[in-house]
Amino acid sequence: MHDELPSGIQKVIDSLRLNTSSDFCGLACLSGTMLRWKYTSGASNERVKRMEMRPGQDLVGTALRTGRTVLTDVQSTGEHIPGRCPLMLAERLVCAIAVPVFQDGSVPGAVLLVGSRLPCTFSPEKIRQAEQVAIQLESKVYG
Repeated sequence: MHDELPSGIQKVIDSLRLNTSSDFCGLACLSGTMLRWKYTSGASNERVKRMEMRPGQDLVGTALRTGRTVLTDVQSTGEHIPGRCPLMLAERLVCAIAVPVFQDGSVPGAVLLVGSRLPCTFSPEKIRQAEQVAIQLESKVYG
């Protein structure tokens, strides 16, 4: 994957944040063994774009590792504690949806994150929107 991604991605990220009434939306891409936030919308500071993370046991790492959508909101009772995810901690996100973005339809190489700074419950429609955008981003990121 190239370091410079097509500029149409920023528009898609901005649009998803607005359409889901979320506080933050971002796309993290694998670069070697590290995840970097290439595109963000609604970030409270520029520090996020310089952030490098090893995919771990947090929400983002779990989505990347399992290839499945993972979420944490007021209804979920999983192991995904917002404080364990560096991005969620930096952006003060308490609820989020992490959706893998697949390379060649088989291996996740990026993660799309939609988050809220206030406690919320994600509707099936919001989850579906995030998953549809992740599919749309496959061709933009890897095409």
